Amino acid sequence: MKILYIKCNPKPDNESFTHRISKEFIKEYAKKNPDHSISEINLYEYGIEHLSYESMCQVFENNGRMFETAKDFSSYDKYIIAAPMWNLSIPSILKAYIDHIVVKGITFRYNKFGLPIGLMKNKKAIYLGTRGGSYPFPLSLFAFDVRYVRYVLRFIGIKNFKSFILENIDKNRIKAENKLESNLKKVRVLAKNF
Repeated sequence: MKILYIKCNPKPDNESFTHRISKEFIKEYAKKNPDHSISEINLYEYGIEHLSYESMCQVFENNGRMFETAKDFSSYDKYIIAAPMWNLSIPSILKAYIDHIVVKGITFRYNKFGLPIGLMKNKKAIYLGTRGGSYPFPLSLFAFDVRYVRYVLRFIGIKNFKSFILENIDKNRIKAENKLESNLKKVRVLAKNF
């Protein structure tokens, strides 16, 4: 079983709640599944760029960065995506990566009626996110991080999707630190069942 961990935060590990919860998730998952292979992509080191005209042309010739990124992504069985919510959405670098993996003929196709069909069947994903504040209803209507990731993965066929969001990390850092261990327990339970 191949697992891809997509890391989307430029902060050092010890300064990021996102990294701390994802590292705990991976540690617990690896403990329960020692025979599974976990690969990590740090998008801030990976060198992902926004799509260009050249990269979009190359993908139609089955080569180039977009083609290679989508092929690599499609080879995994499970996905762990860890990112903070910035400005009500995901970091732009994660959006750029998603633009490279949603590729016709690799992760989705069109049927005879022109409707998109996801090709990434029988795969699982979890989104581990952090937010500086709290977004209860109706503010939750403006939080597009989890919603966007869920729907773009569904578009390419990944319907088995879960998420864990740690909120209020900037509102009160001391309180967030004090509650971290109880949140890590929840993350460990999710990892055991992933």
